[in-house]
Amino acid sequence: MRKIDKGMEPPSLTRFKRSDNTLRYRDLPPDESRSIRSSCITEQYGLCAYCCQAITIDDAHNEHIEAQDRAPNRTLDYSNIVASCHRHNQCGHGRGTQPLPLTPLMVECETELKFYLSGLVSGSERAMVSIRALNLGHTQDSNRGLVGARKQMVDALIYSQCVHPEDLQFEDADFLALLMDDLQTPNAQQCLQPFSPVLVNVIRHVLAPTL
Repeated sequence: MRKIDKGMEPPSLTRFKRSDNTLRYRDLPPDESRSIRSSCITEQYGLCAYCCQAITIDDAHNEHIEAQDRAPNRTLDYSNIVASCHRHNQCGHGRGTQPLPLTPLMVECETELKFYLSGLVSGSERAMVSIRALNLGHTQDSNRGLVGARKQMVDALIYSQCVHPEDLQFEDADFLALLMDDLQTPNAQQCLQPFSPVLVNVIRHVLAPTL
């Protein structure tokens, strides 16, 4: 996960809510749902709120951090909505209505989750509850596809700097600091590279914990 800073809700959503205070998310017209998703994807720099894979408006869905059936009064609360990937049995489609004690709206998500070069993820007690609910790959068998994709992309990001992952050493602090800055800088389209927050996490927790 990467900390998401929620911005102002789309003006059209504000007008929709003001038109009738009994409206709920299920009452949204399709165009308004897309507008919300577009705003979420923009503030998430083109990445899924949970797994950090690349998403577009057509291959993602609006995800309620507090599930709609658990918080019916927050279904139109923009601060409760993020964009999640459509991948089967993970992220928004994996957790169903399970509560998430650690979410991408909390700054702690960047420190309590711990990613590895192997593609696996672990974390604090509450992080593990969210990891399992979202099926983010704490074991190979839990989500082999995501673990493999994460490892492949993290390796590719390091290889792009002409460095083999196994050759990275703690003393390469200057290089790793520059790499972290690059990974956290959106491109011309204001998007981050897929899984770039994962590699930033690996650098902070595994390769250079003093940075």
